[in-house]
Amino acid sequence: MELLNHIYWKQKGQFALSSDCYDSWVAFAVEEGVFKYEIGQHNGSASFGDLVVCPPGVTFYRKTVTPLTFHYIQFNCSEEEMLRLMPPAGKFHINDSKRLSSNYAYLRQSSEDSGHLVQDWKTHLIADLWLLHQLENRMEVVREQKFTEDALMAEAAALLEQHAGTSLSLQDIARSLALSPVQLTRRFQAAFQETPSQYLKSIRLKRAKNLLHDSELNLTQIAERCGYENGFYLSRVFSKTVGMSPTEYRKRHRV
Repeated sequence: MELLNHIYWKQKGQFALSSDCYDSWVAFAVEEGVFKYEIGQHNGSASFGDLVVCPPGVTFYRKTVTPLTFHYIQFNCSEEEMLRLMPPAGKFHINDSKRLSSNYAYLRQSSEDSGHLVQDWKTHLIADLWLLHQLENRMEVVREQKFTEDALMAEAAALLEQHAGTSLSLQDIARSLALSPVQLTRRFQAAFQETPSQYLKSIRLKRAKNLLHDSELNLTQIAERCGYENGFYLSRVFSKTVGMSPTEYRKRHRV
């Protein structure tokens, strides 16, 4: 990852531009306050613990709701880093507030320093946020890892789990492994006795179940965290697969 720019904004009342389109990746990491955003099909509001990520060439609409303290992060990454390191476009949340606050504190202290050594440390701190998000996502998916002697398909399964909360396509996964989608599907099914799509759906529904009984998130928010386009589509897939609606599932599994 190449860090291009980092700016710390404190108590910003409003954005100078209500929208912008960047040539590189951009992230807004919120320390205090609330703002609304729209990035392609992703929209909502973000507050502490939330990071909003916008890919290159996509218009980023934003509006402050309350005075906003945040880190503006502009960076480039390779296709491999995008698959293995990057969080999804739109909003993602980090639950480990202690570690998050620590990283933000270091970034604040070095916000005015653009020396090479400091830039390396900033890059490390920002990459740590992406990795922390990945770790928390993996911990949410309580499932036994399937075994295969096919190392490439084990890597494919790991990528599917890592990106289960995103809209990443199977074509993207196949390309990263130097396979065609057909080759990936056939080889994956031979390794795990299920297709990549079936494997991905089971991961997403497991995550949805965990969020239904362990959180107060509404269906739209759960869909966003599980890689579904909206709450309606999640409800349809959930009901067809599980045999009851998400609402009914939540009622039966809340303590």
